[in-house]
Amino acid sequence: MENQVTNNANALRLFFTEEVFLVKDENVEIQPLRHAEPVSAIENVSVKPSVEPVLKSDIAQIPEINPVNQSKVYPKAPEIPHQVAESAPEKTFKFLGGNKKSVLILVNDHEHEVSTEQGRELLRKIVKAVDLGTPDFALLNYSNYKGTDFAELHRFFKPAIMLSFGVEFADLRLNFTWQNEIIVHESTRMIFAPHLHHLDSDLNAKKKLWGHLQKIK
Repeated sequence: MENQVTNNANALRLFFTEEVFLVKDENVEIQPLRHAEPVSAIENVSVKPSVEPVLKSDIAQIPEINPVNQSKVYPKAPEIPHQVAESAPEKTFKFLGGNKKSVLILVNDHEHEVSTEQGRELLRKIVKAVDLGTPDFALLNYSNYKGTDFAELHRFFKPAIMLSFGVEFADLRLNFTWQNEIIVHESTRMIFAPHLHHLDSDLNAKKKLWGHLQKIK
């Protein structure tokens, strides 16, 4: 719908056809408008900023963080007293002989104290061939100390020479391969041979052993 309000004089004559007369009423006095007085500034009026209501929540309030030189301080952990590891007690061995010349003889026989009669006789010939008496060497039956490595034997006997009959490299945890030659390990000269009982009937092995014994006399 178009706007029907208009101020056009010609248009208004179409609606107001009667004559209109203006008559001055002497009884009505129209007071002139007084000048509006300026409004003085309001002094010492404090305006409080509107504060929005804060809704309480069950969430814990996060404290204000000061971004300057903020470093988290952790509590100092209690000092743990230093514990000194106790060294394992040195293994001891029961052996025959006196070990005065630091010669260790190993046998490996779980049925006899040393070996069979044939094996013992062969051993007597061996020690005599290298000019050793009973007080000079230490004779140990390794079968009574299974799992003992060379390091443990070395700490106890401190051998300069070791003759092994029936005790293998793996038994002593030595990473060597026997190639019919004298092996020097940690200042110990070592000779490996079969069990005394088997060696007595093995002529070829006895010849090789005899050659090594001549080198250590």
